[in-house]
Amino acid sequence: MKSLKQKKILLIGGSGFVGLHLAKRLSESGKDITIFAKYTDKAEEVDFSKKIKFIKGDVADYRAIEKSIKAKEAIINLAAIVQDIGDFNPYPDLEVNCCGQINILEARRKVNPGSKYIFIGTRAQFGKVGEEDLPVSEEHCQKPISLYGIHKQTAENYCKLYERTFNLKSVILRLPQVYGPSLTNEDTYSIINKFIGKAMQNEMLYVNGFGQDIKDIIYIDDVANLIIKILESKIDKGIFNVGSGQKVKLIEIAEKIVKLCKSGSFKAVPFPPNLEKFELGSFYFDISKVKKTFNWEPQTSIEEGIKKTVEFYKKG
Repeated sequence: MKSLKQKKILLIGGSGFVGLHLAKRLSESGKDITIFAKYTDKAEEVDFSKKIKFIKGDVADYRAIEKSIKAKEAIINLAAIVQDIGDFNPYPDLEVNCCGQINILEARRKVNPGSKYIFIGTRAQFGKVGEEDLPVSEEHCQKPISLYGIHKQTAENYCKLYERTFNLKSVILRLPQVYGPSLTNEDTYSIINKFIGKAMQNEMLYVNGFGQDIKDIIYIDDVANLIIKILESKIDKGIFNVGSGQKVKLIEIAEKIVKLCKSGSFKAVPFPPNLEKFELGSFYFDISKVKKTFNWEPQTSIEEGIKKTVEFYKKG
């Protein structure tokens, strides 16, 4: 297998939060990085963009995907649509998370079956779990309660189908909420980033569910480190739960943010009625498998990660 320095890597959906952090790390090491995304304007403005190739395209467009993955030695699928709670439009989510996955797998099968493939799944695939099920293992039954979770579970099953049928292998990473600096200064879906933004504006942080749910959150650098280790590894298949290895209540997160920002305040409140049926409750992953397989360990404590994120935004 060629060394990582020689790899040509395609990041599908790479203009988003995780994709840009990963592209930055890989490009700084001299890798040949291409980002394929529907919207690239903001990404093309980041300070390292000249080191990266950009392809504007839709993951739901098979021809564009087939053309883009040719000659790529590694493909990472970060494409996703995460709708705001309360919105219900299944078709965009279906096109990106399911049709897009089929397009990638079909294109790999036809023109690039030897490529390493990393698919990014989500904690939402598991839905609500009981306290007795924590920490959640890879084998735990998935019962998603959102379109996003259902479609990500389906996309994962496509990977399993193509491996059984065509020996087309995939590395699947199920991530919890990822937080850290947004390189484009656009909003992320992370509650951590949203809380930091409000605190820096000296606003009130309303912590739903009285903040008692235990969260599994992971700093962006730890995610990038893991993906790089996978690219360097000879391992080309498997399903792995990924997390910080730390447990923290949401109210404790709010308290840390207000303390580090030295502004804002927080208040524990019940779930609004329109959000309660979508709330996933306490959750954290068993990460022993991913740690052992890739000799990887999360390096960033929650307090350190929040501090780094706050400092980044203060400089901006």
